[in-house]
Amino acid sequence: MSNSSFTYYEASSMFHGSLTHIMGTRFDLVLIGKGRELSVSVWDRIIRELERLGNMLNRFDPASEVSRINQKACSGAVRVSDEMWKILLDCRRYHDRTAGLFDITLRDFSALDLQPERQAISFLHPELSLDLGGYAKGYAMKRLLEILKTCGAEHAFIDFGNSAIYGLGHHPYGNSWSVSIGNPYRHGEPVGEFALMNTALSTSGNTPDYTGHIVNPLNGEKNTDQKMICVECDDPLDAEVLTTAMMAAGSGQKEKMMKRFQVIQWKEFDLQH
Repeated sequence: MSNSSFTYYEASSMFHGSLTHIMGTRFDLVLIGKGRELSVSVWDRIIRELERLGNMLNRFDPASEVSRINQKACSGAVRVSDEMWKILLDCRRYHDRTAGLFDITLRDFSALDLQPERQAISFLHPELSLDLGGYAKGYAMKRLLEILKTCGAEHAFIDFGNSAIYGLGHHPYGNSWSVSIGNPYRHGEPVGEFALMNTALSTSGNTPDYTGHIVNPLNGEKNTDQKMICVECDDPLDAEVLTTAMMAAGSGQKEKMMKRFQVIQWKEFDLQH
C-alpha cells in the first residue's frame, strides 16, 4: 500500500507501522516484543483488514457496500452481506441503548426498513442515507485486536488519528500506555491525560477546522460548542459510539446513558478558556 511505512527497532524489539490515510484518518500501530518477521506479518494482516473494512464502510467510496446501499435503498430493498447485516442490527441496538442519540441516519432511524427474511434494507424516506463514521473505527479496532491476540501480542498501541485509541498491555517503560489530550484551539495545549491498560479511549469534539459535524438526530441541531468528550471503556466500540452520542446529549441524557454502559471513566473538556 503506497501510504504505508514501518520501522523496526531491533534494540527494543519495537515495531511502528503507519498508514497516512485509511478510513478517513491516519493510523498508527506500535507492537512490542514480537520480532521483526512476525511484526511485519501482523502489520500486513492489519493493512489488509483495514482496506477490507474501508471498502465496505466508507460512504465516500462509490464502490463500497454502504455506498451501494445509499444509492439504491430509496428505490427498493437492497440485500446486504452477512457482516453488514450484523453491523446494521448492532447499530439498531446502540440506537436503542442511547435513547436515539446514536443514529447512523442522522435524522430518523425508524425510516430504515430492516427485512430479516431477505437480509435486506430499504429506506422509507427519500433523503435518507447511512453514515457509519461514528461506528466504523470502533468496529475496526475490535477486528484488529482479534488479529493481535491471535498472533500472541501482549503489548501494543493502536491509534486512529488520536480519536480512537487502544492500549493493549503496557508501555515497555511503564505499567500502562499514557495518552495526553490536547486542546485544538490552543495549539495542542494539554487538557487531560489517560492511562490505558487493556482499555480503549475515544475522543469526539469540534476543532477550529472541523465544527458542526455532530448532529443531534432528535432535533437536527448541529453541535458547535468548543468542547471535547473522552470516554474510556473496555470495549472500543462502546467508547466510539458513546463519544458521538454524548456530544449531542444534554446533561440529563448523559447521566442516563452512562447507566446503560460499562464505562471506566468519561471527561468533558471546555476548550473555550
